[in-house]
Amino acid sequence: QGWEPFRPYSEPGGIRDEILATAAANEALTEVVDIGGTVGGQDILAVRVTADADATPDGSRPAVLYASAQHAREWITPEMTRRLMHYVLDNYGSDAEITELVDSTELWFLPVANPDGYDFTFTEGNRLWRKNLRDNNADGEITVGDGVDLNRNFAVKWGYDNEGSSPDPASDTYRGSAPNSEPETQALDNLFADVGFEFFINYHSAAELLLYGIGWQVSTPSPDDVIYQAMV
Repeated sequence: QGWEPFRPYSEPGGIRDEILATAAANEALTEVVDIGGTVGGQDILAVRVTADADATPDGSRPAVLYASAQHAREWITPEMTRRLMHYVLDNYGSDAEITELVDSTELWFLPVANPDGYDFTFTEGNRLWRKNLRDNNADGEITVGDGVDLNRNFAVKWGYDNEGSSPDPASDTYRGSAPNSEPETQALDNLFADVGFEFFINYHSAAELLLYGIGWQVSTPSPDDVIYQAMV
């Protein structure tokens, strides 16, 4: 049989187990951080990679966060983050550039930012589910009118217009009942505050675009645009 890369977060041998196993195999360079819980009660796990991880407080070095699967159906994104994490760990000590990077910065890897929704896409008939599993109408079932688009739930400019997000619970871009209403969003927001990341790379798998700068308004320049353009 061929190798099957796509698997749920919480099943035995899934991505959560791989996070724990990877950290156990690289104890000197890694710290598993439980950044918070989901609406369904799952732990959202990230891996912090830096030299002497146990002895170095979170956020004490310049940090970047690589996150994926905020939208549940975008299966390729956890694979990108997972492979990048392994590339860094596998090349530490042999690649001078990678070694210097790990010695001087913190690289945070969050393969699945939406564990409930991601697991749900592996169930029959739900492959294209995008949101989290908020039961909006409290009927005990997850159906079309449920879930919140976690990428539209951040407090910054929440509900700015009905083009970039929707007030309709049935919409794939439903922004939720209030800013940061979802525990998954709160977990990320608290992590941002605790660590103070220099960069946040939020992987998605639609449209083949590189989005940077101000995301709540179209074509809005920012002073950091030249940095992003140079990185391209």
